[in-house]
Amino acid sequence: MPKKSPVTLKQVAERAEVSRAAASFALSGRQGVSEETRSRVLRIAEELGYSPNQTAQNLRSSRTGVIAVYLPKDVSTLSYYMEATFGIIDEAEQSDHIVTLVPHHRTVKSLGRLHADGIIMLDPTFEDPSIPRLLGLGLPVVSGEEMPDPSAEVAGQVTSDHVGSTVELLDHFESAGARCPAIIAPRERMPWAMSVEDTYRRWCEDRGLTPRIEYAALAGIEESTRRVTRTLLDSGSVDAIIALTDGSVLNVLTSAAEYGRTVGRDLLVAAAVDSPLLGYTDPAVTAVDLRPREFGRTCMSVLNRVLEGEGSPQEPLAEAVETTVVYRASTAGAR
Repeated sequence: MPKKSPVTLKQVAERAEVSRAAASFALSGRQGVSEETRSRVLRIAEELGYSPNQTAQNLRSSRTGVIAVYLPKDVSTLSYYMEATFGIIDEAEQSDHIVTLVPHHRTVKSLGRLHADGIIMLDPTFEDPSIPRLLGLGLPVVSGEEMPDPSAEVAGQVTSDHVGSTVELLDHFESAGARCPAIIAPRERMPWAMSVEDTYRRWCEDRGLTPRIEYAALAGIEESTRRVTRTLLDSGSVDAIIALTDGSVLNVLTSAAEYGRTVGRDLLVAAAVDSPLLGYTDPAVTAVDLRPREFGRTCMSVLNRVLEGEGSPQEPLAEAVETTVVYRASTAGAR
């Protein structure tokens, strides 16, 4: 006879007619749901024979002292994610938590063995099979930037104002004399990058300009960025470029030099993600300071508040981290 599949948290939630997060709150004994809802969920879980995993039981009895951090694939060498992760670690030390990174697997089955008090997802990506699996563990999740699926049930969310910084950069290009700006976006679909694209398209539409967008993959980002930069420069009309992915702007600079373009005069270049190195390139690169370490600390702070009982599945905690455009010589313009 085929082995009977274990009852899942999703099945309990559907039978109880509540969200998966509410069912998790009820089963773990956390605040955020009514006593009526808690009683109904517990009764249905018993009727179905639901057996919560060890991690969910720890939420009710004792903590593991571990926080899991999940990053996009192929970003381990990018400074933004390293800084944001260290920010999480800085804040986690204040609450006696240990931080562990969730690796990317060819299969998501092993994620079911994850033992942690909560999960922080930085820049969740569309079509990542691990994300629904992690959400299904019943652990509190804090999202660093918006989730790909707006209906995903998270306990908290931390965001940056990418729309405002994009408009500021594009307006700066225009004031410096640029008339045909382009952007290089990550091929991997992330909500924050897509909001930058949408903002850029609207900005161009308002001015009757044709948007120019090229996509560079995170895997092999150096060659990928050089290739799409050459495509933009081959057009002969592009006079300004925003590189969205951390570190990719350096490859824009080298490609521009190969084409005989002078960055800061006949080609304006900016980065959507700042790093210490960009202040020392020649020319120094205008960039958006996303305050990654503060962003990481804020993610962990929100998760700590969730673990102490703040918020609810219906009203997730929300925080925003301020961004600043740092102007440097790469966007000075011919004037």
